Amino acid sequence: MNATDIRKLREAGFINEAQEHAIVEHFRLDRESNRFLTIVGILGAILVSAGIILLIASNWNDIPRMLKLGVAVSLLVGSHVGGIALARSGRHPVLAEVLHLIGSGLFLANIALVGQIYNLSSRPPNAILLWLAGVAPLAWILRSKAQHILALTIFGVWLGLELNQQDSWLYFAGEGRQFMLYALLGILFAGLGLWLGQSKFPEFGPPTEKFGLLATHIASYPLTLGVFYGSDAVAPAAWAITGGLTVATVAVWLLAVPRLGVIPDRQWRWVWTVAQLGLVGLAWFGLTLKGRYESWETHRLVGPHWIAVPVLFAFCLLQAQVGLLRRSKWLVNLAMVFLGLHIVTAYFQLFGSMQTTGMMFVVTGLFLIGLAVYLERKRRSLIRRFAVIEPQPA
Repeated sequence: MNATDIRKLREAGFINEAQEHAIVEHFRLDRESNRFLTIVGILGAILVSAGIILLIASNWNDIPRMLKLGVAVSLLVGSHVGGIALARSGRHPVLAEVLHLIGSGLFLANIALVGQIYNLSSRPPNAILLWLAGVAPLAWILRSKAQHILALTIFGVWLGLELNQQDSWLYFAGEGRQFMLYALLGILFAGLGLWLGQSKFPEFGPPTEKFGLLATHIASYPLTLGVFYGSDAVAPAAWAITGGLTVATVAVWLLAVPRLGVIPDRQWRWVWTVAQLGLVGLAWFGLTLKGRYESWETHRLVGPHWIAVPVLFAFCLLQAQVGLLRRSKWLVNLAMVFLGLHIVTAYFQLFGSMQTTGMMFVVTGLFLIGLAVYLERKRRSLIRRFAVIEPQPA
């Protein structure tokens, strides 16, 4: 549902202009129409923040210490004040969002500036954590999706730095195996996104879920490569980290998600939950199994990755079905992208045997044709079911 759909309802005579305005304002649908402008604005905010940092750095030795601090703090405060003023006026919401993003970027620049001026020796993860502490509350205060996504990204960067910091209690080692931790984190975010969508802060639900699903697909993709299983074993402390994250993920999906009405069909809510828990098991499979890597030729035809390929393939198909049930183009498109990626990856790992590859394509193609017929019938059945549901009296 977006602002265009509500306008069509008004034009068809189902609602009046006042009702249209109330619906758009309540669900903040007017912001959806500015999505492209928001993306362009975010890119502009990144460039402006980076440009200011480079300009200061290029003239570093010629600028007095107090002037550096004064200019940096003034730019930071000015960006947020300008964003607040524009947001209150309601005339330029995209520009207000951009100014707040510039302010968030300048906050990191100020952290680096203070550390360099006063020669404060600090661990890089600490600086990123301080940045996260400043951005995360701002997302909730402003009710900003862009700031929320920025906070999630900063959290991922901080976690990556901590996992590779040898003096950290989060030290993970085994760089390749870190993908499994990010896969678990993505599954957790996807569940939290569904929960947030039904909470007092519904605007944060969809971006959190999308961020989590995207991270899950990206982080689990290395499981389809035979070379992945030749990476080093993880450090002992990593087991506690991964175990705690697994418990939190399983708890969210079992205790919260099946009770939410995000997916109309209760049976499919449990299917989707079981699919996510299956990915948790697959992540542990990739974390614990260490194969012998000798050469590409050895691992392209035989190896544990041929267990991960069909599992992730099936997960993409389930996600496409869930996307149809929820009428979410994003879920379907994301599933199709990674479905194609897994097919191409499998093809290249089987490259050299035309007979094997041809047979795989025939079987997969027939399966996809049958699945398409089933999903189309399911879609029509759902549409008919929605059509006969009578509206409840207010």
